[in-house]
Amino acid sequence: MLEVGPLDAFYGDSHVLHGVRLSVGPGEGVALLGRNGAGKSTLLKALLGAGPRATGPVAFEGRPIEGLPTHRRARLGLSLVPEDRRIYGHVTVAENLALARHACPPGVAPRTPAEVAALFPLLAPLLSRGGARLSGGQQQMVAVGRGLVPRPKLLLLDEPAEGLAPLIVEDLAREIARVRRAEALSLLVTEQNVDFARACTDRLYLIDSGVIVFSGDWAAYDARPELETDYLAL
Repeated sequence: MLEVGPLDAFYGDSHVLHGVRLSVGPGEGVALLGRNGAGKSTLLKALLGAGPRATGPVAFEGRPIEGLPTHRRARLGLSLVPEDRRIYGHVTVAENLALARHACPPGVAPRTPAEVAALFPLLAPLLSRGGARLSGGQQQMVAVGRGLVPRPKLLLLDEPAEGLAPLIVEDLAREIARVRRAEALSLLVTEQNVDFARACTDRLYLIDSGVIVFSGDWAAYDARPELETDYLAL
């Protein structure tokens, strides 16, 4: 479904990603793990053409998309849930969700707020609540739900567990894994939280200083305990 690389990305004169190669198959969950500043968010933004200057091939469902503007990539079925959530505090949860309908592909009906709440039952009692009155975990659930409104084929989650309490992280991972299976949704999630990533993905990449240093399934990762020490420990 998604084939990337070798991809380089830059912010001004700063060279952030170096020859990154990555793939996500149909219905597959893939994690990209790494420390802060390793290049995880830069990669997701580069996939959407939304920030860094990127050079190198990016193909989605066999179609080159690296020359397309951000809105065209979104309407092909890519949906990004940003790290900072970007929930509008002055409108309701339902209105926050409805904003994402503009990213829907032509001829595809966006999910309504009620349909999103059916996917994430924890959102149902919150639809009329203002965005400014949500906890961090509730904001993250709204952000993920908003990412699903345009019925994407590939959901990009950027550090969804950051700043959340452990119990909330467990609930969020469980809900995302459930929805991914039910919707046959492809997922690419960036994380530092290994437990969260493991709960909702099939395999992983490790990135360090903009370079992919490991790729494999979770069994291969577990067989090399030095990876966590070398590339994830603070």
